[in-house]
Amino acid sequence: MNYLKYFSITGLVNFTGILILALFVLIKNPRSKINIRFFIFNLTVAGWSFGYIFWPLAKNAQEVLFWFRILHASSTFISITFFHFVLTLLNLKKPKLLKVGYLASLIIFPFVFTSYFIKEMVPIGIFPYWGIAGPAYYAFVINFLSFGLLSMFFLFKSYRETSDSQKRNQLKYILAATAAGYLCGSTNFPQFFGVPFPPYLNGLTIIYVALFVYAIVAHKLLDINIIFRKTLIYSILATVITLLYFGIVLLVENVFRVYYGYKSFLLSFLVIAFFLLLLQPLKNIVQRFLDKYFFHGTIEQIDEENIKLREEIQKSEKMKAIATLAAGMAHEIKNPLTSIKTFTEYIDQKRDDPEFLNKFKQIVGGEVDKINFIVKQLLEFSKPVELKLQDAAINDLLDQTLGLLNNEFLKHNIQIEKSYSVLPNAIVDPSQIKQVFLNILLNAIDSMKNGGILTIATENKQDKISITVKDTGTGISKEDLKHIFDPFFSKKDGGTGLGLSVVHGIIEKHHGNIFVKSLLDKGTEFEITLPL
Repeated sequence: MNYLKYFSITGLVNFTGILILALFVLIKNPRSKINIRFFIFNLTVAGWSFGYIFWPLAKNAQEVLFWFRILHASSTFISITFFHFVLTLLNLKKPKLLKVGYLASLIIFPFVFTSYFIKEMVPIGIFPYWGIAGPAYYAFVINFLSFGLLSMFFLFKSYRETSDSQKRNQLKYILAATAAGYLCGSTNFPQFFGVPFPPYLNGLTIIYVALFVYAIVAHKLLDINIIFRKTLIYSILATVITLLYFGIVLLVENVFRVYYGYKSFLLSFLVIAFFLLLLQPLKNIVQRFLDKYFFHGTIEQIDEENIKLREEIQKSEKMKAIATLAAGMAHEIKNPLTSIKTFTEYIDQKRDDPEFLNKFKQIVGGEVDKINFIVKQLLEFSKPVELKLQDAAINDLLDQTLGLLNNEFLKHNIQIEKSYSVLPNAIVDPSQIKQVFLNILLNAIDSMKNGGILTIATENKQDKISITVKDTGTGISKEDLKHIFDPFFSKKDGGTGLGLSVVHGIIEKHHGNIFVKSLLDKGTEFEITLPL
């Protein structure tokens, strides 16, 4: 029946899009754990889509059953491989849940090929052949939905807790893609339980691919940075339109062949060519519609507007930074200058007073040191010294920095817990990386004045090193969290607000990333990643 071709075409579109996405991510970084897990997950989805290409073309119940078994064999591992990818993405350790998920999938897998999974094939709704669920199918659906919902829960939790705007955008699109994929894919289930609800939404699974591609292109998901990003989204959409256009032409030609009964290859070719020409204006109309109402202009106009907008944003951000620095400098230097001015006003009257002179030396000297410290930090923030790169063991640099603060840890009753992985040497500037560790550790001490636990962990993530510093201190409010790397932003008495700005600058110079999660009264966690 011709309407079955719709489901076959959607399977082909989904299979092609998902496989290209999976291969692209793997090729960009074949050694990265997260890229490998993303690839494996998408292979399971591609396997499901592959079965979807062929079951609508099957001629009898046995053939449909065969392809149902093929697509379900792959589907058995979709949710657990996605859950594994999410845990890697969020740097979460849930070994028990992973074991349960993989074990459940492995137990269900052999039943897919038995009558315990699909017990019989019957006509349902518009389909002449469809499977009826056996007892093992119930376990499959529960496993599929459970780990899908768990994945979304951890994604949403991380989205709520992170302050990094780029990471929030990445998680937002992953959540949207996941919801689209699971919603569309789940429309296959009702008919297996005897409910005549056709899985028409199955064709919209390609939205999952589109959202992931957008997150990669626009927000550097999986650390993939694409050149010529401005035109790529448009090109992908144009390709999808072209594929749909060819699909419609092939479907129309198939209807003509069935209706008129011709079998000549030459005649089929001529009919396809005719409809390609006939429907070309329709394709152009759709693209013009997208230009006008979705992109608000042609691709050339969009490029020009994007360049202008970027220049305006850069100017605005520069002026904002200058204003912030000026205000911060004025505030921080005002008090020491007031003290110095006050003492100099009395120096003529009390030049013979030894007590005054001693006090003058102490206070004025201290205030000058304070101004010098502020200016030095400001220079480090605005014009950092050049990196002196060399091989260094990150674990050793951490231990050296911790050693400097031993007395502070004892004084504030702070317990240190270390979890170091075996790491290769990194190419870094050791003194600047130690400054990063020192600033973060001092912040942790300030938040645990009455004691607590400081956990320091390192991990080798194939293409990068991860350093995590987690405290059980007072935490940071959601409102303040987004500003902690801003210059002169500080809630501490006597704080300059430049420490974390300097940290951020040093990590950027090393082409690394720094992320922070925090909850009030629960503690704060910094994660630094440095490339190998």
